[in-house]
Amino acid sequence: MERTFEQTVSDLRMLLRDQPPSTTADVADGAVLYLAGNELRGVFLNADEPDGLDQPFAVDQWFVGQLEENLEDWFHQPRFTLRPSLQTWALDAPPAEPAD
Repeated sequence: MERTFEQTVSDLRMLLRDQPPSTTADVADGAVLYLAGNELRGVFLNADEPDGLDQPFAVDQWFVGQLEENLEDWFHQPRFTLRPSLQTWALDAPPAEPAD
């Protein structure tokens, strides 16, 4: 059965809620997802600093569609990373811009 966008976001939220604060769901080599309250947000990783957080992005239907295969694999074998710097970074992060 194919997952809808709403199911995907809901399942990601549920799985992240079970993790310690400042944990990311590592859904792609250069992009991770995290919870801010109950809102699912994304951030690209800094290419120069593998664990460095770079630009935020909106977790929207376009993004989920682009990573459909990655997400399918991720749900079969979820990967999380505890990123202590996430909380501080999120306070200073520029606003996420939705995809065009």
